[in-house]
Amino acid sequence: MTASPPCRPVATIGLHGSASTWVFNVVRELLITALGEGGMLAAYADRVEQVPAGEAGRQLLLKSHAGSAEFDDWLEASASLVFLSIRDPRDAAISMTQRFRAPLGHTAEWLAADCAHLLRLAGRGHLLLRYEDGFYANSEVPGRLAHALGLEVDPPVLAAIFGRYATEAVRTFANNLASLPPERLTSFSGTTMDILTQIHRTHIGDGRSGKWRDLPPPARAELTRRFRRFLDRFRYPAD
Repeated sequence: MTASPPCRPVATIGLHGSASTWVFNVVRELLITALGEGGMLAAYADRVEQVPAGEAGRQLLLKSHAGSAEFDDWLEASASLVFLSIRDPRDAAISMTQRFRAPLGHTAEWLAADCAHLLRLAGRGHLLLRYEDGFYANSEVPGRLAHALGLEVDPPVLAAIFGRYATEAVRTFANNLASLPPERLTSFSGTTMDILTQIHRTHIGDGRSGKWRDLPPPARAELTRRFRRFLDRFRYPAD
């Protein structure tokens, strides 16, 4: 493996329910392969004050959803390498409702904040991954991410990373979080989450696209109205 990691911060930013945690973990493991566990620092951040202080010689990796304008300015000022993941926000809101048993109105608010973040970052040349393309089930995508990071990773290593985050592997991992050391566990929206991978107990949904069409017509229309700017920008169908 030839390694020339970016040194500048790396950020994986996506809508809730867009396989953004898959992107985060594949990038995290690629960086660990190049730099070792001690060579990088991973954290979640939506605001500048959540970004950990840089440590000499350590690669910074951030995961974000809603973000903020100040956080985006920081990303630009630090010349961060950014990976984006998107999904039809109507499906993503329903997925969050199903997995977290939260009212659709609440999850739509979460997704509205995510959409505003992605709209701010659109058109800046960042690598964009679309959930509906099934990137998380495509064994070639880890190699694409490695290339974007400036890494040449041996195919068996790429295959191993891909296998660890395949849907059924993550489902099994999520069902066995209780077996992890207590210091790796926290709570997110009332459900258990692994701090390291940010995988939580209800992490995997049904993965279905177009589920928003199952809603009653008024609810469909309201979600479409709410997310219309995002839908138009990323060419999602309105009906």
